[in-house]
Amino acid sequence: MAKENAIKMLKELAAYALSKDAKAMFAWQSEDSRFVRYANSAVSLNTREILTKLEVMVYGDRKMASSSIMTDADDLDSMKKAVDKAIEMLPFAAPLTYQPTISAIQETVISEEAYDPAVAAMTSEDVIAFVEEAVSGLETEDILLSGNISSGATEQAFMSTESTEAVYWRATDIGITLVLASLRDKWEVNAEQFAGRVENLDAGALHDRLSWLVELYTAAPAERVPEQPFTIVFGPAALATYVDYHTWIGFNGGAMKRGFAMMSPDDIGQKVLSDRFTLMEDPTLLETYPRPVDQYGRARKSRPIFDRGVFQGFIWRQSDADEFGEKATGHDVTSLSVAMKGGDRKVSTIQEFAALPRDRDILYIPYLHYTGLVNPTKGIVTGTSRFGPLWLKKDGSIAVPYNVRFTVSLKDLFGDKLLWVSEKTVPWGESSHYRSRNPGATVVPVLACVDNIDIELSNESF
Repeated sequence: MAKENAIKMLKELAAYALSKDAKAMFAWQSEDSRFVRYANSAVSLNTREILTKLEVMVYGDRKMASSSIMTDADDLDSMKKAVDKAIEMLPFAAPLTYQPTISAIQETVISEEAYDPAVAAMTSEDVIAFVEEAVSGLETEDILLSGNISSGATEQAFMSTESTEAVYWRATDIGITLVLASLRDKWEVNAEQFAGRVENLDAGALHDRLSWLVELYTAAPAERVPEQPFTIVFGPAALATYVDYHTWIGFNGGAMKRGFAMMSPDDIGQKVLSDRFTLMEDPTLLETYPRPVDQYGRARKSRPIFDRGVFQGFIWRQSDADEFGEKATGHDVTSLSVAMKGGDRKVSTIQEFAALPRDRDILYIPYLHYTGLVNPTKGIVTGTSRFGPLWLKKDGSIAVPYNVRFTVSLKDLFGDKLLWVSEKTVPWGESSHYRSRNPGATVVPVLACVDNIDIELSNESF
């Protein structure tokens, strides 16, 4: 079994480091990834990679050096060379202002709840058949398909020289992004899906969304949006982008201490956002590929970050806790399990919402492109719409808007401007893994409405 081999190899590496009088931590990752890319309605890339990566961190008196290697899962000799390299580098490492904590895992924990053997068994033929079902009848000489489908299994294991116990985790994930684009008119619409199990894939839902958008984009007029305040309904991809910024500049204790966060210690216990906004870090949510214990062997529990707008406090990874004299909170994981709680609006899709009467013009923004952080301490983020925005007009008609840019503070977006949140939520993750495979997803509402967002730049064409 893979887990037995990973733990066995880490034990041998820990013994080897001890024989060199070294204190070390080890992070092991093996991945079996399949990737299918479409371009111009044809498969342009169909590949599979089986990789193992080892990272070694060696510690001294207020010093740390690391090395990593991509190697075969059974190549112990190569892994020992990575240990040797880290040990050799340690005397030359720059001194730290703190003493790093080395993990001393108390008991071995095996976590495989997020693993589905059916995902690991998926073939390229299975993927292609799924895509054909999702876009059936939608491609033409003008409307072509592109996109990525990434699926695979990931295993991670952690150990140190301070203990012979280990943390082992294994999960599977699938990310699907399908784009239909018009060669003549230059528009693009997309549909995405993220799942950890084959049984949760739904080609019909992708087809319903794409066929509805294609019909609108081929029949509805394309118009330039006026540069003025708008009510915006965001889709899950856009919402996940904004929520993910919170993990960086919102509740990260290290970022706060470095002057790179929009929250401060004075905000703890204060209502700083809308009472419609509740954000959890919840390692019980299977759709987030949860890590029930962190790399130090600490059991992780569900905790609110914002509870109906009230800030509950920062999370502290071990290195930041060491540096700033804080207590680590069990968040030394490669991906957090963040979830924005749903609201009371009973709507499940944009198709349903667009059919409802409305008392104002509304922009539907499903996806953000070219997002950037403008001011971290004020939480200001800029971004551009892409992949299927709609202009839902007060009179019931729908127009196709050219893309727009807007810049907004997360404090406003999830604060006074937040009008309503859908009851239904979905996981939103990565459609591909350009570095190490790292399954993760943010749970967000399918729709959320925000008022009075200034459109600062409106394109005049696609």
